[in-house]
Amino acid sequence: MVTSRINIGSKFQDGDIPSQNDFVEIFNSFVHKDEDKADFQMVETGTSNEHYITPALLRTVFQNSGIISGNCYSPYKEYQDNFTGSSIELEYSPVENSVKVFKNGQLLEENEDYELNANTAVIIFSGEIIDRNIEINYWYQNMNPELQDSDSMYGKSSIPFKENFNADDFSSDTITLQNKPLKYSLKIYKNGQLLREDKDYSILNGTNVITFPETISNRNIEVDYWFASSISMADQHLSSKYVDLATDQNIAGNKNFTGSIESKSFIKTGGTSNQYLMADGSVSTTTASDYDAGHSPFSIPLTGGYQKFSNGLILQWAYLMNGSANYSFPVSWPKGPCSVVVSTYRDSSGSRGYNHVYNVTNTSYNAVIDGSYGYMFAIGY
Repeated sequence: MVTSRINIGSKFQDGDIPSQNDFVEIFNSFVHKDEDKADFQMVETGTSNEHYITPALLRTVFQNSGIISGNCYSPYKEYQDNFTGSSIELEYSPVENSVKVFKNGQLLEENEDYELNANTAVIIFSGEIIDRNIEINYWYQNMNPELQDSDSMYGKSSIPFKENFNADDFSSDTITLQNKPLKYSLKIYKNGQLLREDKDYSILNGTNVITFPETISNRNIEVDYWFASSISMADQHLSSKYVDLATDQNIAGNKNFTGSIESKSFIKTGGTSNQYLMADGSVSTTTASDYDAGHSPFSIPLTGGYQKFSNGLILQWAYLMNGSANYSFPVSWPKGPCSVVVSTYRDSSGSRGYNHVYNVTNTSYNAVIDGSYGYMFAIGY
């Protein structure tokens, strides 16, 4: 088996042309066919065999990105180059179902190729691995999200994304992504084979440009990553710009609602729970419509009453039963009456033009009527 550059170089010594068997041996060594049970079709076309799951068929995507990013979970990558052994202890405890293990770029299958002890963060392989490059991708919970060096995933509403580049069209040594991928979230597959970051490609953190060491042609390229959406909270307590649905919060500024608003209770500052908010901003202990700013019980014609409107206008009326006398308005005028009209109520006709008022104040008036009974109607503020 050809296992090193020296062995491969020996096939080309003295200008000899390698035989067909030599090429087969070189290729089998490159994909570790005998040990890893990979084949040409799996590596070059992305199809699976009965032992492996092709990386291109899997996506490291969580169903609820809001929960993941909101609870300070972050993606992470670990590398073990030229690894020999049967177990690896991870740097962090991984989130359940987030671990992906690659051996020389081939995705291994959990419970068949390895077992994960989530409590100890230890990966145990089914057999000893000798001189292979191991890459482990997983998510972990960031327990110190407020530290300056915490991962860039914190405080962002992250979104999974995928871009494909067809073998018939793509021929370049660079790729400019549509979005800037978040740190550790990037995965690139060439014909289903996972490429190694910083070896097979490079990307400067905070940019969206991927650079390959040489031009890639006639290969299908798939790029999977997460990017930060336009929503980015400046502080982790959500107290400056966005509505916190779980805790107390002060909200300033005018808010326009286009739909129906329902609430278990609404209490004006300084008010009590049995008060209703009126259209003019005042409160009342009785139910009211949107134009009602307060009113008296309606029991016409034997008693007086009033109706307040949201713009400050007030209507008042009264049943006069003491003839010409001084009467009090049903409610005091905050500013004053604009017009006060009285009329006589009687069974027969009386003197024309007799009814009038005088000595009108914000609380009372004198009425002169042609009889013992009459009505008062007034409008004001």
